[in-house]
Amino acid sequence: MIEIKELSKKNKNFGLKLFISYIVFTIILITSIITIHMFFSDGLAANKFEREIKLQSNEKKDIFYNFFHSREDEIQAIAKNEYFLEYIKKGKYKYYIDLLLITIMEANKEYMQIRYIDENGLEVLRFDRDKHSKIPYKSLILQNKSNRYYFKEVSKLKKGDTWFSKIDLNIEHQKIEIPFKSVVRIATPMIINNKFKGILIINIFMEELLDAITKSSLYDIYLIDEDGYYFRHKNSKYNWSNYDTKRTIKEDFELDLIQSINTTKGNFIFHDNIFIQPLISDNQIIKMIMLEKEESIQEVKESNNKMIFTILFFAIIMSLFFTIIFTNALKNIFELVVLQANRLHELATSLDTKVMMNTLEIAKKDRLLQNQSKLAELGDMIGNIAHQWRHPLTRLSLTLQNLKAFKSKNKMSDKMFQDGMENSLYQIEFMSNTIDNFKDFYKKDVEKSKFRVKDAIENVLKIIGAVLEHSNIKLYINCEKEVIINGNKNEFSQVMMNLIINAKDAIDDKKVLDGEININICNKEEQIKIEVSDNAGGVASCLKEEIFNPYFTTKETKGTGIGLYISKAIIEDKMNGKLTLENGQNGAIFTILLKKDGK
Repeated sequence: MIEIKELSKKNKNFGLKLFISYIVFTIILITSIITIHMFFSDGLAANKFEREIKLQSNEKKDIFYNFFHSREDEIQAIAKNEYFLEYIKKGKYKYYIDLLLITIMEANKEYMQIRYIDENGLEVLRFDRDKHSKIPYKSLILQNKSNRYYFKEVSKLKKGDTWFSKIDLNIEHQKIEIPFKSVVRIATPMIINNKFKGILIINIFMEELLDAITKSSLYDIYLIDEDGYYFRHKNSKYNWSNYDTKRTIKEDFELDLIQSINTTKGNFIFHDNIFIQPLISDNQIIKMIMLEKEESIQEVKESNNKMIFTILFFAIIMSLFFTIIFTNALKNIFELVVLQANRLHELATSLDTKVMMNTLEIAKKDRLLQNQSKLAELGDMIGNIAHQWRHPLTRLSLTLQNLKAFKSKNKMSDKMFQDGMENSLYQIEFMSNTIDNFKDFYKKDVEKSKFRVKDAIENVLKIIGAVLEHSNIKLYINCEKEVIINGNKNEFSQVMMNLIINAKDAIDDKKVLDGEININICNKEEQIKIEVSDNAGGVASCLKEEIFNPYFTTKETKGTGIGLYISKAIIEDKMNGKLTLENGQNGAIFTILLKKDGK
C-alpha cells in the first residue's frame, strides 16, 4: 500500500525540482527552435525564391515568345491579302491599300512603320508613327533601301518565310535616333508567279515589350545580348550599353556566374538568389538575369527576427504559467494516485476474467461476420448462375415441350428426336460450364488459352439464337479477319451473352419492330476491338455512369443488376481489358478493348 504521509514529505522538494526543470527545458527548447529555424531559413528562402521566380520567369518567357509569334501571323496575313497582291502586280486598289495599312497601324499601337519595298529596293509605300500609340501617317519621303542588310537578306528567302531582325536601336540617315528607340524589324518576301516583287517590312517599337519583361516589384531584371552588353539594366543609364556606356556583365557579376550565363541553354538557379532564363524566339537570343531586390531580402530578414523574438517571448510566458499550475497541482495529483491505488488493485483482480469474456464474445462475432460474408458471396454467385441459366432453361423447356408435342401426334422422326436431344445436351453442358465459370471466377488463378472470338460468339448464339429469332431480332457478326485472343473462353462467352441479352431486352422493352444487333470485331495494331450495338435508342445519359454498378438494373422485376457488373469485372480484372458504354446514332454501343498478347 502507498502511504500518503511519506509522499507529502517529498512533495515540496519535488515541486521545486519540477519548477527548475520546466525553466531549463523551456530554455533548451527555445534555443533549439531558434537554431533550427536559423539553419533552415536560408534553404526555405531559396526554395521560395526558386518557386516564385520560376513562375514569373515563365510568364515573361511566354510574353516574349508570343509577341514574335503573333507578329509573324500578322505580317503573313497582310502579305496574303488579295487586294495587296493585286496592288503589287498591277498597281490597282491604291486607295484601298492606303486605307488597309493605315487601319492596321491604328489597330497595332506598337507598329512604328509599315513599308512595301519593290524588287529594286525602292520604297513604294511607307506609313510611319513617331512614338508608341501616336497617330500614324503616310510618308511621302521615300528612300532607296537596296543596300540595307534587311533588304538583301529577305530577298533571298522563299515565299511564306518570315525574317526577324535582332532587337536594336532605330537608325535613320545612318545615325541612331535620340532619344533611343528600340525596334525590331519583321519582313517577308513578296513572290508572285515565282518572281520576286519586293518585300513587306514592319518596324515595331520594343520599349513596351522590354518594359513588360523587366517590370517587377520583387526582382531586379537585366537583359543582355550574346556579347554581355545590356539591353536593360536596373540603372537605366546603362540601358543599351553596346551603343553608349559599353558596360557589360563583367562589371556587375562574379566570374563563375558570367561563365554560367555564357554557357547556359536552359534554366538554372545560381547561388545568392540569382536566376538565369534565355529568351529565344526566331532570330532573338536574349538572356534574362533575375535577382531578388535587396529591400526584399532585408524585409524577409526583419520578418524572421520579429518571428523569433515573438516565439521567444510567448514561449517563456507560457512556460512560467504552466510551471506554476503543474507545481501547485502536484500534491493533489499524488493524493489522487494513492486514493485510486486501492480501486486499481480491485479492478486488476477482475480484469483477467473480463478480458477473457470479452475475447470470447469478440471471437464469436468474428465467426458470425465471416459466415455472413460467405453467405453474401454465395448469394451473389447463385444469383449470377440464375441470371445465366434463365435463357438456357427456357430453351431446354421449349425443346422438351416440342418433343412431347410431336410424340403425342406421332410425328416424331428419328432425326427430330436426335436434334432435340443434341440441343438439350448442349444446353445442359453449357449450364454445367457456367457453374464451372462461376467457381473459377472466385479463384485467383484462371487457366487461359487461345481461341477465336467468332467461335466464342457462335457458341453463345447456339443457346440464345432461338430467343432472338422469337423476338424477330437479326444478329450480324462483322469480322475483318480471323481474330484470336488469349483468355478464358467460357468467361468471355459469358460476357458476350450478357451484352447480347441486354441488347435483346432493350429492343423488346422499346418494342422495336425490326430489331438489330451488330457485333463488329476489329484487329488493330496493338488492340482487339469488339463492339456490340443495337437499335433500341440507347441508354439515358443520367444512367450511363451507374449501368456497371452491382445490382443496378433498368429492367425492374426482370433483372438482377449483376450481369454488366460481372462482365466488366471479367474484362477488366481478369483479361486486363476495358469495357465501356456510349450511345450511337441508333442505340447503345458496348465496346471491349483487349490487348493482343492478353497481358
